[in-house]
Amino acid sequence: MLKLDGVLTGAQVAEVRRVIEDSKFIDGTVSGDPKLKKNLQVERGSQQFDAAIRIVVGALMARPDFKAYALPKQLTLEFNRYDVGMYYKAHMDAALMGGVRAQPMRTDLSFTVYITDPGSYRGGEFVLQTPYGQERIKGKAGDAIVYPSSMLHWVEPVEDGSRWAAVGWIQSMLRDESQRQIMRDLDALRDRVVQTSQDTEARERFDRLQNNLMRYWAEV
Repeated sequence: MLKLDGVLTGAQVAEVRRVIEDSKFIDGTVSGDPKLKKNLQVERGSQQFDAAIRIVVGALMARPDFKAYALPKQLTLEFNRYDVGMYYKAHMDAALMGGVRAQPMRTDLSFTVYITDPGSYRGGEFVLQTPYGQERIKGKAGDAIVYPSSMLHWVEPVEDGSRWAAVGWIQSMLRDESQRQIMRDLDALRDRVVQTSQDTEARERFDRLQNNLMRYWAEV
């Protein structure tokens, strides 16, 4: 799992909230099993809604740590809301979802970008079942988490207040998590070598290795 602090600035959070507040909310079960979830989501289609999406996507894509972790080919997102008594039980995200121009996309990674501060609601923790145990997360407004879509996760019932977030899914250029890990390790090692050495040949060799692995593995 990748935790990203301050993906959205305070001004960006305020603008996204303004759009959400002026938007129409619909029953969240249109995009999930009603036996598992009870929440609301923003109805798509308005220019303002598209502008809010561009803010969130642009902020994520401006983060080198996000791009190195996800190696995104495409992504899609929506805005949801959990009021008192709302929840999402333990589930795994669907393997395929509608992406750009409604074309199916494979969901390799999922993400949440928080739009409300944790002090404004009680309950509503995001829980991720990792190989090392449960991670319980309640991020600050503007923070994000990214995690494999194959992991079980859920949102605890909200007991007071309202929890708002942008949630989305990513098709990576590398579907295999072990390949993405190798590329992350290479990227980190390259940065360390470049920062501590003036060896331009070593830098070029890292670049060749990374490019050749992407050429061999990538699905575009």
